[in-house]
Amino acid sequence: MQVVDLVLTGVPVAAAGGAGVTATVRQPGARLTSALQHFAAGVVIAAAALELLPEVVRESGLVAVVGFGLGIAVMFGMRAVTDRLESRPTTRASGGSLPMGMIGATAIDFLIDGLVLGAGFTAGGHTGVLLAIALAIEYLFVGLSLAGSLGTEASRTVRLVLPLLLSLLSVAGAFLGVWLLAGVSPVVLAGVLAFGAVAFMYLATEELLVEAHESGETALGSATFYVGFLAVLMIEQALR
Repeated sequence: MQVVDLVLTGVPVAAAGGAGVTATVRQPGARLTSALQHFAAGVVIAAAALELLPEVVRESGLVAVVGFGLGIAVMFGMRAVTDRLESRPTTRASGGSLPMGMIGATAIDFLIDGLVLGAGFTAGGHTGVLLAIALAIEYLFVGLSLAGSLGTEASRTVRLVLPLLLSLLSVAGAFLGVWLLAGVSPVVLAGVLAFGAVAFMYLATEELLVEAHESGETALGSATFYVGFLAVLMIEQALR
């Protein structure tokens, strides 16, 4: 992994750390949280639609279908596992209750994100840059949601450190992705990117937007989804 790629991998980690600090100092209100989650969903979907899928379709339509189908199976299989974890009683630690289902889902999500980021670095061009930006915005708001779900029963240290620690899984995933995909054929890489597109869209539609609709949605807040999409479109054009 090149130095530039390593620095880009650290950007989402820094965002997750910032989420922990922000949630510890002051959790955003419901309407602001909803607007930020809409914005993050727009960014993530734009990264999938503008950067990942076009690369896959240009390589092979069949690979796009297979990778996309595999991604659907894996992500909804993961959902079944995390739903089962969330149905169990919370685990006590340091006098507070930890939502182990959400923590487990976030850990898996961050690891998969890291693998996709590694695939983006391997693909070359500005794919890795756009994915790192999208993940940084995602981690900021997922980290806020996670820290907020811990509640006041969890210690300040746990709320501060947990999002940062989980985000390190994306670093491990990125290194693993670069190592596994180094030298693979363009067809295999395209399949991984198709899988990554599903992972990104699943996060936006099944997590960020669902939580946004439960957090005091407004018309102005919903409009930030399109602002996020437009922001990535502008960045993508600027990097060309």
